[in-house]
Amino acid sequence: GLQRGLEASHNRGLKASHNIHLPFDRPGQSNTSGDARKPQLFFLFLVYVKINNEAVWDRFFASAVRGVDYQALVHCKSEASCRANIRSMHRFEIIPSVETQYCYNLVSGTNALLAAALARTGQGTPHDKYIIVSDSTLPVQPFASMHRHFTANDGSDFCIFPRNEWAEITEQFHDGTIRMTAGVKHHQWVVLSREHAAKAVRKIGTHQDLMQRFQLNMGMKNTGCLDEFWYFTVLYGSLNLTGRPSTFHLGNFNGGPLKTMLHETQGRCDTFVHWVPRASGHNNNLTQLSKVLIADPGTEMTTATEKRPASISRMSQAALLEMRKSPFFFVRKVNDDCDFSGCESLAEAFDSLVFSATSRPLAGLATNWRGEGKWLDNKNNPVAIWGAEGSISLAGIAPSMRAKGSYCRSRITVVFVNGYRAKATLTVNGQQLIWHNGVIWKKTTGKSA
Repeated sequence: GLQRGLEASHNRGLKASHNIHLPFDRPGQSNTSGDARKPQLFFLFLVYVKINNEAVWDRFFASAVRGVDYQALVHCKSEASCRANIRSMHRFEIIPSVETQYCYNLVSGTNALLAAALARTGQGTPHDKYIIVSDSTLPVQPFASMHRHFTANDGSDFCIFPRNEWAEITEQFHDGTIRMTAGVKHHQWVVLSREHAAKAVRKIGTHQDLMQRFQLNMGMKNTGCLDEFWYFTVLYGSLNLTGRPSTFHLGNFNGGPLKTMLHETQGRCDTFVHWVPRASGHNNNLTQLSKVLIADPGTEMTTATEKRPASISRMSQAALLEMRKSPFFFVRKVNDDCDFSGCESLAEAFDSLVFSATSRPLAGLATNWRGEGKWLDNKNNPVAIWGAEGSISLAGIAPSMRAKGSYCRSRITVVFVNGYRAKATLTVNGQQLIWHNGVIWKKTTGKSA
């Protein structure tokens, strides 16, 4: 299943209850008094010991008012570590940690976040939204655009895995009836409406046996973790596939209807992640952005595997602009201290390219790298180097002499196709490239083709 970023913790747990009456959602109580209030976005961070690239989130929240436009709550595996690591306590509120277990029960942490958020809203509004994010997630739209989009309706967003990833079982009942049942698998980073958030909290303690019921990770085709099935199941139930129904129309399910024969992602995917085709499909918003990022010389992203999605350790100006114009609102998994291809910090780049009302291209990236052109390596083999907008690519005769990376003024950092990392400095006269291991390349006449 997808990476959770949490393991077992041994802190206080939520008490299981099948019939919880909450002060923010009493049965039979109208919500009309809250309808005139401005809807809020509740960012619910499920983290290990910190929020990666916190400075980027700082820039994102700078244009909004905490307690009016948004609230940001954090659940940590290690609460003490979070209190030491998270710097912007004026933006984030750390809630008491509850007991969680990787794969088997991370919903305890997300439900603790939902309960804490609902308790802080009073009556709230029907258009409040509860956004579950990981410690490796970053926003890729301005706050105002995000607020306007999410509060425009009272539905929930689920990014549904392709049909081949759903868990399917045959169930036999006491009367002899046999039913084909499917558990719908979804990315755990959901966006819930207020109604659905309250319902999920009321269901705390139920459906804890989903992994056993759907025989997950038992050597059969059904794989996944509790948080990839639990929210859809408690809100919509499992699907009865007897008779081979093709379409399910679900209440307040954005991006519907849900189709049982579609081997692509469905619903509404708000968070980009690069996954293998089995889990991401073959032709959709996820795969299209993945192709762009893989081809971008200024973006460094690991290869996705059957067990883990790709992680991003460097982004370029081109990548950030592509993310902003994409339909996604978040991107993961972004490594902590992720680099930017250029001289600016990642937070500065996000501020100019992503969070401003109109993207402001970075002035320092307006010209091509001055060392661009044809070179001879230390074995007198020709190498072509291209450099633009902070990104750089290098191509020699041998396939192993291909690399991509970034530049800042006279310095370049590249990763070759075999994974070898290297740094070099361009001399003042632009005629030599001196690598970190002492190897010297020499410039030849003429521009690269």
